[in-house]
Amino acid sequence: AIPQGGVNDAIAFPPPSPSHGSYHWVFERSLSAALVPLTAAAFVTSASANPILDGVLGLSLVVHSHLGFDQAVVDYLHPRKFPLLGPITTWTLRAATVATAVGVFQFNTNDIGLTELIAKVWTA
Repeated sequence: AIPQGGVNDAIAFPPPSPSHGSYHWVFERSLSAALVPLTAAAFVTSASANPILDGVLGLSLVVHSHLGFDQAVVDYLHPRKFPLLGPITTWTLRAATVATAVGVFQFNTNDIGLTELIAKVWTA
């Protein structure tokens, strides 16, 4: 859809949707809060003893990072004001998130894993 009006005109509000409003906010905050005990549990146990926990931590970090960067893109590079740069940045972020998720999965399955790497760096 082609936006109507100029960059200084008011934007029409979208229809209210609980899945895009408060549920979205609750999911972001719940994920952020869950990362604290998840990170502690991942470091208390070793990744080789519990690889599922290592995978959940890696996926949670990728999703948490994506949500944060996505909010910055939505807030500062809105497609109505930046019709070319906004969508390019959004799709670049999506591609980077998928690439990062694949990389974390490969690292967790074919190498020492995320928590073992951080533990080694921490004690180095």
